[in-house]
Amino acid sequence: MNQIKYIFLLSALLFSSVVFAQIPALPGSNQGTIGSFPQNNANNAFPQPGQKKQDSSNGIDDSTKVIYGPKSTRYFLENDVVNNRKTLYEIDTLMDGGHNYNFLHRDGIYYQDLGLLGTAIRPVYYKAPEQVGTMLGYDAYKLYAFSPDKVKYYNTRSPFSNVRFVTGGGGQSILNFGFARNIDSLWNVGFEIQRITTDKILVDNSVRTGDKSLVGEWGFMIHSNYQTKNKKYQLLAHLNIADHNDNDQGGIALGTGSLLDALTFADNNAILSSANAISRDKWTNFHIYHEYAGYKAFQLFQSVDYQTRKVQFKDKSYTEGLVAGFYPKSYLDETQIPKDSLYNGSSFNIFEHKSGVKGFYNGFNYRLHLRQRFFTYDNLLNGKSISKNENFLGLWLSQNLSPSARFWGEAEFLVPFKAHQVKFEFQSKNLTLGFNQTSTLPTLVQQYIYNNSFRWDKDYSNVFVNSVYMNAPLKLGKLKITPSADIQLLSNYIYFASVRDSLVSLNSEIRPVQSAKDVTIFRAGLGIDYRIGRFSTVNQAYFTKRTGADVIRMPEILLNSRLAFDIVYAKVLFIQAGVEFNYKSGYYADAYMPAIQQFYVQNQNFVDGYLQADAFADFRINRVRMFIKMSHVNQGLMGIPNYFAAPLFPAVGRVFGFGVNWLLFD
Repeated sequence: MNQIKYIFLLSALLFSSVVFAQIPALPGSNQGTIGSFPQNNANNAFPQPGQKKQDSSNGIDDSTKVIYGPKSTRYFLENDVVNNRKTLYEIDTLMDGGHNYNFLHRDGIYYQDLGLLGTAIRPVYYKAPEQVGTMLGYDAYKLYAFSPDKVKYYNTRSPFSNVRFVTGGGGQSILNFGFARNIDSLWNVGFEIQRITTDKILVDNSVRTGDKSLVGEWGFMIHSNYQTKNKKYQLLAHLNIADHNDNDQGGIALGTGSLLDALTFADNNAILSSANAISRDKWTNFHIYHEYAGYKAFQLFQSVDYQTRKVQFKDKSYTEGLVAGFYPKSYLDETQIPKDSLYNGSSFNIFEHKSGVKGFYNGFNYRLHLRQRFFTYDNLLNGKSISKNENFLGLWLSQNLSPSARFWGEAEFLVPFKAHQVKFEFQSKNLTLGFNQTSTLPTLVQQYIYNNSFRWDKDYSNVFVNSVYMNAPLKLGKLKITPSADIQLLSNYIYFASVRDSLVSLNSEIRPVQSAKDVTIFRAGLGIDYRIGRFSTVNQAYFTKRTGADVIRMPEILLNSRLAFDIVYAKVLFIQAGVEFNYKSGYYADAYMPAIQQFYVQNQNFVDGYLQADAFADFRINRVRMFIKMSHVNQGLMGIPNYFAAPLFPAVGRVFGFGVNWLLFD
């Protein structure tokens, strides 16, 4: 019945879009990459929607009729403004990769989740911390919130709306709505709303009563930018709010069955079957950046952030989890709360400013800054409070060596040299080469936890990371090859680990551990993009090898591959249909403990390698983009019923998805 509704909705949208297609449209432009696949507009097999030969970037044609569209609406990023290379990007109207709606697939399959949209998620490959100061350390749901460094500030000239709705099958859905408009030629305001929902595929008491809700998130952002007439003063600001709720199930209960039985869902009861375990991550951040450019060579700038964060986990059926072996131990005799409850709560408030001078002259850019952070951490169970302030000094330099090559470097130090980060990078048309060294403080969750089942108070040394990376794109006619490589050396690495493993729950005695041995990670990659006529294939493969301490687990081989064929119907309907393959080789993937919202190293459950195939068709009519997708179309065809996305969390089986993205410029 649901599929009939989707087909009816798709038909209605196609019909209405043909009507809208009579309106002249402007060709789209994409900035960068869709997903993990390199794009090149010049090689796109699709012709762009027809239009008169004119320069309509100012929104006016030869007859002075106002025409608004992707060319008249632009946006820019704060990072470009800070680095004195403000760039106005065009609205993306390409449909390549539009079917990759899931956060797991937007950038390839470089993340591991718990099998469903909105569940806890982590990078497959190690990433050095971006912040050298003290951070909270609860990042399981961070990817689903609006990213502060990707906020788009618009110059729309006309009201601009971006509507996107996806129903991914299995109760997974995403709704995004964005709106922006100019108050006048100097001031723009806008907002974005995001809603994510997911239904359960494992059975617990709430499912038995008809409530299948697993994940619910609301995201809300208001953004604005302003500059004076003489363009010497500029202000950017946004308010970012995220509220993520997850009804944790703990994974599939094996009982007397095997892992293979779990993959067939012959008995798909959840470990936390009472449906009383709930995680919540609520985050509010207010950000302002402003600058005064009196002279090109000497400018004043400042950014200010105020953030409040509350992370909570509650399980009102704590005793049941103890009996099942999901929780390691109980400290209930020492707490004055209900006897059958587990509670973990943290509050984190931070005020931060970065103030400094910057400038550029003849291709040379510089920036000097002082950054101060004042934060307070509170444990919501025992009332312990930690308050600190941290002071940083930073320097950034950049030199344009030619129109297509530049070199930049930056350094930031926590005074008095308690931590630091140093980066260098050379960029040219055919080569990127970089070095990064960081010395970072342990996170607060690594240092301190106090709840009914997990407790520690640690004093760890800094984590040191040295990394070298490169990529060298090479274009040979219609073939583009991009080899890449990176090497990381980690010292004093801190990770979470299970002291002893249990086949049923995995979760006994999880603790943070600082490795006494170094870890070296080598990764080689190869990207291949080939287009001929209406056929295209885009591929990315990685091979990874680790030496030293066995404390970071990742697949040895990872592969994304897409085969697609372009079709044009009636000169207005553009279709790209094909198959996309995702593969990870087998490895001991990290398991997840919701009570502390951390992934941890385990040695009990090996996650087998698996090749998943998704059939898709992306559509575009004028400014409307749509897709239909059959995920995991090869389920059961290779003698294997399914696979585990994470230990004890089976992946979603074959499901049908549909999505629409509509751009409105008036």
